[in-house]
Amino acid sequence: MISSSSETHSTEVTMSTEILRNNHSLISKRHFWKLFCSLSPDFKIKPEYQPVIYSIFRYFLQLPDFNAFGIIKNTPSLDKGLLVYGDYGVGKSTLFDAIHKVGRLIVTHTQNTQLWFPSISTIHMLTRYYEAQNNPGSNFKLEHYFHGKLYLDDLGKEEKAYNREELIGKVLFERHRRKRKTFVTTNENPSAIAARYGNHIGDRLPEMFNIIKWEGKSWRE
Repeated sequence: MISSSSETHSTEVTMSTEILRNNHSLISKRHFWKLFCSLSPDFKIKPEYQPVIYSIFRYFLQLPDFNAFGIIKNTPSLDKGLLVYGDYGVGKSTLFDAIHKVGRLIVTHTQNTQLWFPSISTIHMLTRYYEAQNNPGSNFKLEHYFHGKLYLDDLGKEEKAYNREELIGKVLFERHRRKRKTFVTTNENPSAIAARYGNHIGDRLPEMFNIIKWEGKSWRE
């Protein structure tokens, strides 16, 4: 388990943001790890999960050998996004939330967007879509999710919009067409994703994502 006191937390965050303040180059492993430990002191890295977690860290740090552990199921590339699928409760969403915190702190203090990505669950996106249909003043537009980097959590848990339209499938298709980096966590394997959203999505998964399977026992048990 990673742990730190609130005093250490504050000191490390202040120190790291000062170091990074005028640095727009790639974030170093040391700075990333310091911020990660400070912002997510209770995150557990089990030995059996280290190859997956460290590969994801290395990807976001833009290390050319990020697949040194050989866990990518298709051709690895830093130009692609990440699709992390597997068992319930192993920590997929928690890990991405922790990286998101680091990215938010860094971009706030330095405008360095290397680790920054907007984040939304597919269920929440569908909820916002429904709310926008009943509120002409809503600023929600599905097209906003076609641009930039994006993290989609719980892919496949959402319902079809009005029981007929695969809203998330449309987002994935448009993001692939525009060559935008997408990060996905899901309990569905690639075959199930293809069955859900159609072969026009399934066939594009290897082009769009570095595909990672994360197996293990739920930490909730």
